[in-house]
Amino acid sequence: MFCYKLGAVENCHKLIFSKVFNIIVASVVNGAIVIIVSLIGLKKSGKTTCVEALVKEFKTRRMKVGTVKSMVHSKFTIDKEGKDTCRHQQAGADFVISLSKNELAYIENRPRKGRLAEFMRLIPEDTSILICEGLEDTDPHIIRILVAKSTEFMAETFEVRGSQENVIAVTGIIANDIKDGIEYPVFNCTKAEDVRTLANLILEKSV
Repeated sequence: MFCYKLGAVENCHKLIFSKVFNIIVASVVNGAIVIIVSLIGLKKSGKTTCVEALVKEFKTRRMKVGTVKSMVHSKFTIDKEGKDTCRHQQAGADFVISLSKNELAYIENRPRKGRLAEFMRLIPEDTSILICEGLEDTDPHIIRILVAKSTEFMAETFEVRGSQENVIAVTGIIANDIKDGIEYPVFNCTKAEDVRTLANLILEKSV
């Protein structure tokens, strides 16, 4: 079962897929349950396109969807030297919340690469599914989808981005050229029918 109990680290009891409403119904003891999906792939392989497609599909199913963008291989920072929020951190704040007219941002410096268990505390308890782009984490709760440019990049992607465990499908630019000769089902996330089928597979594997 690939799901995560918010507010606890133990395995959830069960997850039932409702064919009538196409939504997730969970059995909960302490805290809610959320499905975790990670799309792993090298740069420019089609990850963001796939995330967009899955978010739109799950929203049509009336699910609350969250996303995580992992950028541990870049120097990106949401904060900037000299800005007020940066000065707050430099003064010693353990975390900073930035409020604008239409957005809220939570900023917290971390001494190491963020892991799933560390940021799950930030996820609202009514979240149905969390779709992560580029999250390299070996947590067994995560359903993984490999995103690749071509078959030549598959081995490199596994080597660079981590474990093959819990990989259920392949997508990305590779889907434009080939669907045979690969041990995983291949989905083209630019095609609505493929996206629906991939979403169904995610829900099936989460049970």
